[in-house]
Parts: sequence; structure tokens; C-alpha cells
Amino acid sequence: MIRPQLSLRRPLAVTAAALAGLATVLACTAPASASPASPSPTATTAVSPTPSATATTPSGEQPTPSCVAAADARYTHTFDGPAGRASITLTNGPLCRGEEQELALVSYVTPSAKFAVPQYVLDKSIKKFTGVAPGELGVATLDFAVEVPNCYTQVDFVFGSKLIDPLTDTSDRYGDRKVGSPSGIGARSTGPRAWFNGGSGTCSAAPEVIVESDCDGNVELTLVNRSGNAAATFTITGSGGFTEKVTVPLRKIEKRKLSAGEAQEITVTAAGMKDFTGGWQKPEDCQQPGVGTPDASYESSCDKMIFRISNPEDGTPLTSVFTPNKGEPKKLTVEPGRTGTVSFPARKGLTVTVTGDLDSGGPLKWEQPKDCPSTGGGGGGDQEGGLPVTGAAAGAIAAGAATLLAAGAVLFVVARRRRIRFTV
Repeated sequence: MIRPQLSLRRPLAVTAAALAGLATVLACTAPASASPASPSPTATTAVSPTPSATATTPSGEQPTPSCVAAADARYTHTFDGPAGRASITLTNGPLCRGEEQELALVSYVTPSAKFAVPQYVLDKSIKKFTGVAPGELGVATLDFAVEVPNCYTQVDFVFGSKLIDPLTDTSDRYGDRKVGSPSGIGARSTGPRAWFNGGSGTCSAAPEVIVESDCDGNVELTLVNRSGNAAATFTITGSGGFTEKVTVPLRKIEKRKLSAGEAQEITVTAAGMKDFTGGWQKPEDCQQPGVGTPDASYESSCDKMIFRISNPEDGTPLTSVFTPNKGEPKKLTVEPGRTGTVSFPARKGLTVTVTGDLDSGGPLKWEQPKDCPSTGGGGGGDQEGGLPVTGAAAGAIAAGAATLLAAGAVLFVVARRRRIRFTV
């Protein structure tokens, strides 16, 4: 039997089919990180973008802005001295956190259209750039404005906030702190020279003095240069050879206090002001110092009429005269914190009048106590040189005496201008 020859076509087809199936399985199970497919013949070559400060990172986040130290900051500025205006822009900022830079625009009144002293500050504007945290935005431009006087003036735009007032022959100078200077810190900003001298007309002061007395004899002077455009110089003279010159800058106030010894006669002069002449005057609302009230009393015993005065610690020295209707007067002085007494022998009809610092307002009468013995004693009995009264008449007299004692004693007022109550 003749066998036909085997053909390779079928095995090859089976093998090809197996390889195709295996390729399909591998393609479906391949990881995402597998290499990308080759570009198609129609794709163009990509061009890398130019990096910039606002370009996004591969993760899509904005980058952190760069910052600069104050010492490395650079600026541009504008300046209009006659108008009192200026501005400055930070060109390579923002400043880093914790950094800052102050600037000031200041106007002066001066004695000349060219640089001359003394100069006094009229107005000022102070602002600053401050550092920011990463990712924050900072202020890029600061604007300044000040009042400029309508007379000779100087206007300066400077780095820093320390101002010179007044500017004199011996004071500091701004020097390279002026914005736009050719060197130093002022050279960090590009722009015009930021200082100005000019104006027209001599500046003048408007001085005024306000005088106020206190209750202790002192005088306070308020020296005012309220509406002028120049400094005012006041000359003060007082009692005891006191003299002083005080310079008050425009729109400012100074105070000076003169003691009681200096304030009896005062003269204040200043150019452009009517001279003041006067002295201390007691204010209407002054209160008299508090003085303690003394305690004054008297008592009638069987043989004496006794006056007692107690002066408190906060009292004043008291001097009074006690004048009986018969006999010699007695004088008594009682110091603060002390007690004094005066007595007179008892007798029928005895009266005593108190005058001086204490005033009884009239005679005070001795009254015989009801328990006095009926015989003997300076005041015993109702009849001089007679026998003592006994029996029912004596009882009636005693009852009458008790009634008088129960009614109270004569009162009088203490102190120089008023009476005090004497208690029995």
C-alpha cells in the first residue's frame, strides 16, 4: 500500500494558533507598569515646557514661592516732595517670615527754601514690609502721604522709622538712609532722589498760654503752639528769681509747673502772643482741710463748777477765756490730742461765760446738786448767812433741783466761727 507523504502545513497551523493564544493571555495579564506601546508613525516629538515660578509639580501642587531677607531686598520707588507723596515696591520679594523693613515719609518746617536748621516735624507716615510664611503672599507696594506746610519746608523719604525732631546743627542726619541715595541702604531702591527742600514764605508760630492754679499754691502753665507752622519759644519768669525758656514745636503742647514760692508773680512772653502777667489765685472749689470737733462739757458739784475740753488728734489748738460773774477770769489752751480743765468755787448765783476759740454764747449757771449736804459747803442753803432750810421746804427745793437737772444743761458751740454744745 502506498502511503501519501505527511504535510507540514497542519502542525505549523496548530503551533501558530497556540502561540497566538499564549500572546493573547500574556497581553491581558500584563501589569499596568509595563512599557508603553511604541508611538504610532503619525505622533510628533513632545517639547518640554520652560520652567516658571507658577508651574505645577508632577503631583499638580503649586510650588512654594521663594522669599528674600530684608538685607537682600530690592525696590523701585516714586517721590513727589512738594505734594508730600511717595510709594515703594518690593521687586524680589516677598520677605521671608520674621523679616521686616520699615520706611517713613516725613515733612518739616524750615527757616529757608534751602537746607537750614532748626527744622521741626510737621507730619509723618510710617509703614513696613513684613515677612510671610511659605505659601503666603506679601504686600508688594506701600504708599505714603504727609501734610506739607505752606511755608519753607523739607520732605524726606527714608529707610527705617527713627525720625529726627528737631533737626539741628548738632543732631543726627538721615544720610544714606534716604531712599534713592547713591550708596548705603538707600541705594537698594531704584528711582528719583527722595528728598526735597523748597516752599515759600517764612513759617510763623501761634503761641498761647493757659494758666491753672491748684489749692496748694502751685500754678501749672500749658504752653500751646496750636495752629502755627513754626516752633514757638516761651520765656517764663516767676517769684524768687525763677526763669526758663521753653521751645514748643508747631502743633505741640508743653507743660511747666511752678511751686508756691515761684508762682506768686508770673510773666510769660512769646513772639506773636500778648504777654501774660499774673500769679496764683485760689480756685473756688478748694475744700478746707477736715478738722476734728472738740468735746466740751461742764458739771456742777457741791463745791465746784468744772469745765472740761477734749481736743481730738486732728483738731487745731484751742484757746478760750472763762470769765466768772465775780472773781478773776481764767485762760485755757488745749493742744490737739489733749484734754484741759478749768474750775471755779461753787457759790450761789455763780455764772461763767466762755469766749475765744470756744464760745458759750452767754453765761453758764452753776446748779447745786440735790444730794449736797444741807450745812456747810460753798453753796449750801438759799440764804446767805442764815440757817439751813429743813423740813418740807427743803424737800421742795430738792425736788425743784432734780427737775432742773433732768431738763439738761446749757449748750454752746465749739470752733472759731460756731458755738459748741457744753454737756453737763
